[in-house]
Amino acid sequence: MRFALTPEEEVIYQKFLQDIDEKHLKDVNPISIAKLYVQAQLDKRYDAKYALYTDREGYIQWTKEEDESFPESDRGTIIQTLTTFNNIDAGSFIPDGNYGGYIEYEASKDADAKSGFKMIKDEDGIWNVAFMPIQ
Repeated sequence: MRFALTPEEEVIYQKFLQDIDEKHLKDVNPISIAKLYVQAQLDKRYDAKYALYTDREGYIQWTKEEDESFPESDRGTIIQTLTTFNNIDAGSFIPDGNYGGYIEYEASKDADAKSGFKMIKDEDGIWNVAFMPIQ
């Protein structure tokens, strides 16, 4: 298992963590956004992780306050996160509709099927993570 942000993604991530402002995500590709989401999970920066979810109307599944109430035990371990998102950076983004798409990737050579990570483009043109993104 491996996971690392590129130097460019690391710069974006650090700026984003400072103020949790999506302006830092403008023109960032969907795979990089997904990697920021994974890094926020690994770093236990749940505020940043929640901010990476879509805010497109009709796609929000729970509030920030509800997210903050989730127990640590429900958030998964580092090993679970690394296993689930292994090789996401080597995946391919496949558009499906006007503002949706998914990253198809092979988390494990032993898996029967490839994994899918759902993304939504918000009204502001920024790619965000769908709630419950794994397909």
